[in-house]
Amino acid sequence: GINAEYGVYGEFCAVHLMREQIERELLSLNSTAEERLADCAEHVLLAFAFSQIRSGILDENYGHIGECIKRYRLSLAIIIGLMGESHSESDRRELMKYESRLNIRIESLGRRRLAAM
Repeated sequence: GINAEYGVYGEFCAVHLMREQIERELLSLNSTAEERLADCAEHVLLAFAFSQIRSGILDENYGHIGECIKRYRLSLAIIIGLMGESHSESDRRELMKYESRLNIRIESLGRRRLAAM
């Protein structure tokens, strides 16, 4: 619904700001390699997204569905943000696969959570 879309949009904005902050911090360390540092910021965010997915899987296994959905949604927001920033078509396609899988999983968990209420 609208609230879910707004939530993901808000998370996307937060992720975009986080990426910019990481880039600024990296640039302050070495201002000669801007493009390489921008790639580094994307890798940091992607690694964080994957760690959230791994933690979400553990939450799901232990029955913490609400926490799991939050982690998956945060990962989804990061991936959507990175898709918008990506200059590589192959990277964008790979990120789209993760986006699709996360959307399917979030919907499935949402239905499971509603059925349990």
